[in-house]
Amino acid sequence: MIRGEYYSISDLTNLTGQSRSTVADVLVFLTEYGFVESVGANEPVFTKSQVKFSPGESINLLKCIANQ
Repeated sequence: MIRGEYYSISDLTNLTGQSRSTVADVLVFLTEYGFVESVGANEPVFTKSQVKFSPGESINLLKCIANQ
């Protein structure tokens, strides 16, 4: 994802070659932890969050989640 660009679940499914349910699950996770933002109601679109996580912060967050 590129900051400032918007992607639907269908866009990301086509880009990644993953199933729609897999993409949706990943987007739920990324949205919940602030990596992406969901915009729109009927057909949500997603964009990279304006919050900038450093690689170290991202790793620490993922480690905390894995330990829950």
